[in-house]
Amino acid sequence: MANKAKRAKAHHVLPQFYLRAWADADGLISMTGRDGREVRTGSKALAVENDFYTVELDGGEKDASVEKALAEIDGQGAAVHRTLLQLEFPLEPEQKIAFAQWLGLQWVRGRSSRAAGEELVDKFQKMLIGFGLENAEVDSRDADADADHDPAQEELYEQLRKDSGPGIEVPDLSKLTKEERDEMAANLDSYRFELPREFQLLQMLQMMSPAALPFLEAEWHLLRFEETILFASDEPIILQRRPRPENQFLGIGPASADSLYIPLSPSLCLAMIRAGSSGKQTIRSLSSEEGHKINKGSIATWWTQLFRNVEGLPFPASLPPLPRERISVG
Repeated sequence: MANKAKRAKAHHVLPQFYLRAWADADGLISMTGRDGREVRTGSKALAVENDFYTVELDGGEKDASVEKALAEIDGQGAAVHRTLLQLEFPLEPEQKIAFAQWLGLQWVRGRSSRAAGEELVDKFQKMLIGFGLENAEVDSRDADADADHDPAQEELYEQLRKDSGPGIEVPDLSKLTKEERDEMAANLDSYRFELPREFQLLQMLQMMSPAALPFLEAEWHLLRFEETILFASDEPIILQRRPRPENQFLGIGPASADSLYIPLSPSLCLAMIRAGSSGKQTIRSLSSEEGHKINKGSIATWWTQLFRNVEGLPFPASLPPLPRERISVG
């Protein structure tokens, strides 16, 4: 019987074509991790997670269809990336679309995006249970005060609920005893609600195209530096936004950022400015001081790996820790 094609388990959350731009003549890239150790290795061993995009089917078979679909988009992104490294700029419209699509994928495919999604699901489910516990407590008090029952008011509430259409269902916990509800409330933080892998991947694929639009609807500027100064990270997209009263409590994403950056090599960076014309494209030479500012963005967004050219600027002596939480629900 013929053997099945071997399935690749090692999935790159950052594709090798991108990483190779930081390699030296021997194909080595300098990487530092959260443990502070710096190593030199090839791109194949970097930004890798086993079965990160794999779905387990009924019967235990593992399906790699998502990884194969992402590889197609990576291939299109790689072609434009090579064009940018050769300073063939401005890009043609179809090249901009292809690279914006890859940028949108890169924004939603990585470990940071998945961790944020998992955290959001967990906190949101706990919030709904909290509402359910509050409602059950109110129902319990209403049952004790049956003399104050107003059928007309209850009918009005029911009509308002119907008129408002479908919404998010709060769990009915009224059948639990008060002791059971108190125990659930006391131990809620010890539970972890998890979204199944297939839903995580479906969400990623659905978000990819909307995430690409903010990149496409921006000015594109190719920034050049004389030195091999730029870092890269396993979460390479950098967002910047000027603080304003209306956004001080809001999270930041591509659609709410003022400008977006992605280092392309140790001496090139693509800047996308969302305040200007979406058709404008320029090449600009910048000082090393501006390169240091971009590196601060890479250091602020890295997940577990930070990269540099072996002969380039050294990593800082101290690096910020990974944030324990990314999502606030209030």
